[in-house]
Amino acid sequence: MAAEATHGLIASAAGTAAIGDTTIATVVLPARGQAWKLHNLNAQVVRQTATAAESVGGNFGMNSRSGDITPDPAPSRFPVFEQGAFLGATADVTTCPIHKYMMDLDAAGKASIELRYNQGVAVTAAPLVNIGIHFGPNIPVPKPFKFCDRVRTTVTANTNTQVGTITLSEKATRITGIMGVLKQDGVLVTQEELTGIFSLDSDDIDLSPSFWLFNEVYGAGMGATLHGGDATMPQPHIVDIPIIGGARIDCFVDLITAVTNGADVEIFIMYE
Repeated sequence: MAAEATHGLIASAAGTAAIGDTTIATVVLPARGQAWKLHNLNAQVVRQTATAAESVGGNFGMNSRSGDITPDPAPSRFPVFEQGAFLGATADVTTCPIHKYMMDLDAAGKASIELRYNQGVAVTAAPLVNIGIHFGPNIPVPKPFKFCDRVRTTVTANTNTQVGTITLSEKATRITGIMGVLKQDGVLVTQEELTGIFSLDSDDIDLSPSFWLFNEVYGAGMGATLHGGDATMPQPHIVDIPIIGGARIDCFVDLITAVTNGADVEIFIMYE
């Protein structure tokens, strides 16, 4: 059984090139004797192929496949967008910050939830979409951070890769924030997007499932001269995870698409 803490689940897949809905994935919440509190829905969308005169974005949301979410989440259409259209043979790399929406829904253990994306306008190539939900026994309340530590690595492969292990202070009692930063390092490659997810695990406390979206991801650029995309304002995930002092937290990254040159990954844990 999952621990009585904040958890995250993510679905990642290509959307659709045509206008309209597509199911990214269906996720199932862990078993629990009482209802989970669904408290955050977030998403990102990036273009795989830079094409002139085409914007990328639309809306996303959830549907209750099992019928045991209260209130029923329909209608559920929240905006998510990358950037408007460009003109010409050169397009800079675009940034898509995390789009976060607070919620207050009750969902039974093993609730089945369809995560859905709707492309706003027709495009040449379907964009890549990440959708995440946060849930736990309660809605986390933002608190001032007392401590923050991080691990870092460089990756190119689209396989689950360990970034490193953070050993929390012996004074630690609760994780209150989580944040991942993903950015290109080295030479940019045309028509190459940079997107992924990160996750946490531990032998000392039960974090599973613990999958999270990065602060921003990047759509593909095109042409001989590429600007790398601008970082956005930090938006840590606000969580409530009881821990033991000195706990070791293993941090992982999974790129959705492999990249030619190293992607720089940093994962931060804020705690009290």
